[in-house]
Amino acid sequence: MAGREFGIEKYRRRQRFWKAVESPYVVHFVLFLAVFFITAPLVWELLTSLKTNDAVYNLTYLPRNPTLESYYVALFDRGFWRAVVNSAIISSASTVAVMLLGTPAGYVFSRYRFPFDNLVFTFILFTRLFPPIGLVVPYYRIMQQFGLLNTRLGIVIANVYLWLPLVIYIMRNFFITIPRELDEAARVDGCTKIQAFRHVVFPVVLPGFAAGTILTFLYSWREFLFAFTVSTDLSSMTIPVATFLFVGDTSILWASMAAAAVVATIPSALVVFFFQRYIVVGLTGGLKR
Repeated sequence: MAGREFGIEKYRRRQRFWKAVESPYVVHFVLFLAVFFITAPLVWELLTSLKTNDAVYNLTYLPRNPTLESYYVALFDRGFWRAVVNSAIISSASTVAVMLLGTPAGYVFSRYRFPFDNLVFTFILFTRLFPPIGLVVPYYRIMQQFGLLNTRLGIVIANVYLWLPLVIYIMRNFFITIPRELDEAARVDGCTKIQAFRHVVFPVVLPGFAAGTILTFLYSWREFLFAFTVSTDLSSMTIPVATFLFVGDTSILWASMAAAAVVATIPSALVVFFFQRYIVVGLTGGLKR
């Protein structure tokens, strides 16, 4: 009897604990902490970018005399605008190449059976799971062999290698949700396989295509390791690599670096803000099916 009462009391204490944890005050407090830790570095970065490089060392959080001087220094005196152009070109070219290759590949893996198809698909996914740091040396040697060091094309090839498996996986899962009868109906109406894909199946998976496009662009925009390996010249540097130009031998241009980081964040923030629905579709719909 005593043991049963002890068990009931233990159960009640557990219930009171979880009720307290799930209370609105605790939930809101945890959400506030999460938002604070996410936004605090961004706010600090924005405030720092509005200071001069000398004013950064004053122990004040808010800029006493806000100025855009650090943006001018970063973009024009240090030539950071060239990195912005390079990132835009490289990210766009990488996205186009990945989607042109990944969309039909995902369709093939969803519709056709061929020898070792599952093994090939698993191998493609495995290449994405392989740590990128283990591929830097052979990648550098290959780019050197073909004369692609310090070129935009060398970075585009790296981005295609990195993000193509992800797009194949996402598009395959979206194509699987489309009934095969839709293809067969188009074939009965006289379409070829390519016409059935282009005019019937592809329009149905446009949300998945948009999700893959946005994710590839965002990932290519922020890729650092391979871009750092290939590019040592500002003519081909991307934004993440060019940010290191503000680190000198004896000092760091904190305000200019913060201004460069703000410039680098703006396109990504705009893409996430306007296309967040497609990003969620790509990260959830493409993975859960």
